[in-house]
Amino acid sequence: MKNRSKATAQVSLTPAGRRVDATASELGVKRKAPASVEPISSNGIASQAAVEPTLEAARIGRRLQTMRRAQGFTLVELAAKAGCSASLVSRIENGRLLPSLSVLHKLVAGLGTSMASFLSGSETESCMVVRASDRKEVTLDYLGALQQGLRIEQIIPHSPDRMLQGNLISIAAGHGSAGDYSHIGEEAGFVIEGFVELTIDKQTHVLGRGDSFCFRSEAPHSFFNPGPDEAVIVWINTPPTF
Repeated sequence: MKNRSKATAQVSLTPAGRRVDATASELGVKRKAPASVEPISSNGIASQAAVEPTLEAARIGRRLQTMRRAQGFTLVELAAKAGCSASLVSRIENGRLLPSLSVLHKLVAGLGTSMASFLSGSETESCMVVRASDRKEVTLDYLGALQQGLRIEQIIPHSPDRMLQGNLISIAAGHGSAGDYSHIGEEAGFVIEGFVELTIDKQTHVLGRGDSFCFRSEAPHSFFNPGPDEAVIVWINTPPTF
């Protein structure tokens, strides 16, 4: 006998012998709906209509989240800048909501950048290698005389999409940061050559070759090379602040 394909509906006979077709919904069969992204109307509220997930929604969400974290903003802080709720920002970052142009413009403005820069920027590479010959030096001309004795080279190229900033800092004997400063974030470092006096919240630590450190950037901090040789430090910040 030939096999017959199964029908999607079940067939039964009433006592009178009439044919009755039962649909899946009538039989109580639940079908799983496909995942969807909720589009947002011009006022920033998600509409009821659902659309298929898009790569663009995911890309915008990832980029928004990375830039927010890189600048040290919480969901609540960015939402306050944009005049919307933190839950709305969260859903956009998770790729579940497609923001309207006006909402995205407010969020981007809150991050201190432009729509053109936000939308045209490429995502950060998952892995980057910087050759010694390609390492860029940070220009300190605006510091005038204070720049003397300091050389800063980028070991992690700056990008608004990155949450880390890494520099190779060379400090001549008798030079340093010329005062305390503080900001949001965390810092860590490793002394490659020489000695450095690292002062954090009025407590000074003398570090030599092979020593490392980490601290919260909110604490007032400064550094100074007591000599006699040049000090070289690998210095990491998150989020990027230098």
